[in-house]
Amino acid sequence: MKPSLCIFLVGLVPFVLGMARKTEISVRFFAEANAQDTDKFATPIALKNPPRAAYIEKISTINEKMIKAVYPFQAKDGTWGCAFRLNESGKLNLEVVSTERRGSSMVVFVGTKTGTHQVIDVLVDKPIRDGIVSIPSGLTEIEIAALTKEFPVIGQQKQKRSLFGRSPKPPAS
Repeated sequence: MKPSLCIFLVGLVPFVLGMARKTEISVRFFAEANAQDTDKFATPIALKNPPRAAYIEKISTINEKMIKAVYPFQAKDGTWGCAFRLNESGKLNLEVVSTERRGSSMVVFVGTKTGTHQVIDVLVDKPIRDGIVSIPSGLTEIEIAALTKEFPVIGQQKQKRSLFGRSPKPPAS
């Protein structure tokens, strides 16, 4: 085998094995589970709105890999909120869970290098078909900075990049 082909194949291995770049932030939406589900499928949790004991599914319904773009905003309580535009897979998951689990809660966890915390639990009150889900409050400035670094911000123009990752120089006047 030629040396250049070997180098190419070695460089391809991480992508084949699913070891692509890790994100700096995790965003996980978990659907409320049935209390009769076993501990293999559900985890007990204390919900905040309204305060009560409940269970959530162990596998998230929506995660950061399904996010296409974000729209951060300042919440009334001084924290941050964020709207998320989802890809087709996330959009479908959101539509299914918001239709089938109406009246139950979705619990959101966000994690960065500084730790993971339960941000909010929101009541599922109607089907969501547009693929946009929102966290109305509870995010920190660090989490918003990580989100805007990781994902395109809705309403902001994309900067064109050259082949080497640098922004092109503005035209001379």
